[in-house]
Amino acid sequence: MSAAKNLVRLLIIVQVAAVLTGLGVAALSMDYYGMSCPFAEMIVFNVVGEALMKDPTLAASLLRLHFHDCFVQGCDASVLLDSTSENTAEKDALANKSLRGYEVIDSIKQILEAQCPGTVSCADILALAARDAVFMAGGPYYGVPQGRRDGTQSKAADTIALPAPTLNASTLIQMFGSHGFNVQDMVALSGGHTLGVAHCASFKNRLQGEVATLDASLASSLGATCANGDSATATFDRTSNAFDGVYFRELQSRRGLLSSDQTLFESPETRALVNRFAMNQAYFFYAFQQGMLKMGQLDLKEGTQGEIRMTCRVVNSY
Repeated sequence: MSAAKNLVRLLIIVQVAAVLTGLGVAALSMDYYGMSCPFAEMIVFNVVGEALMKDPTLAASLLRLHFHDCFVQGCDASVLLDSTSENTAEKDALANKSLRGYEVIDSIKQILEAQCPGTVSCADILALAARDAVFMAGGPYYGVPQGRRDGTQSKAADTIALPAPTLNASTLIQMFGSHGFNVQDMVALSGGHTLGVAHCASFKNRLQGEVATLDASLASSLGATCANGDSATATFDRTSNAFDGVYFRELQSRRGLLSSDQTLFESPETRALVNRFAMNQAYFFYAFQQGMLKMGQLDLKEGTQGEIRMTCRVVNSY
């Protein structure tokens, strides 16, 4: 490894350590699998790369999986658990019906179990896969500390904790703040919508009641989309498979897809950050990394609270 690469790795480790110290998190570390499964990150990277070569839209899906996991009962891979005859799991809640990428996580887990049985958690796989997806889509590469444990419960009702697409900036600030995020974190993480699509059911309210903050040409396009029903989709921005700052420039032009997107530009609490990220993509990338590091620490399971699942879709005792 070159001196330059060593320096970059050192800077990433220092940055991660600073964030972890600020959060009071001691259980995770950058080299958690250094002895027990030294090729874990490489395996995740390779499988994600192969998946994105076949379907670039999976970058958005893998990022969304990690977010929807962490925001509901913490980063414990509960979003991956299948429903049973006695319980409807998170993945089958209305808010998660459109989640994709489960098969990518399954493939990673299968290889890791063959290489290092019972070692790498599904929660860590989600965190690493999201990071790699962002990077392969053109976004920043950031260190992901590991050592998360997998949860043993998953309830559809708990997805009420996910931010609704109709929320305004003040409510978003309050919701994210309850998880330890500041305003910059929230706006930067919202920038994850630079990837992917949303269904008409999530944005048709923009057509009905937000004409003043909706670009006329976009309104016409979205109206045609929604004529095909609630399941029809539209992209968040013009470069939906590329992780970049276009999302924020779209907000400046009042071309935000969701109410919860456009409100970031309309609100005086967040407009300056939107303008800054639109003008300075490098700063957006930096702020996004900081937000992702914090998100990856949400409500971690410790000791007997969690386990290392053998299969990501079912708990070990099933």
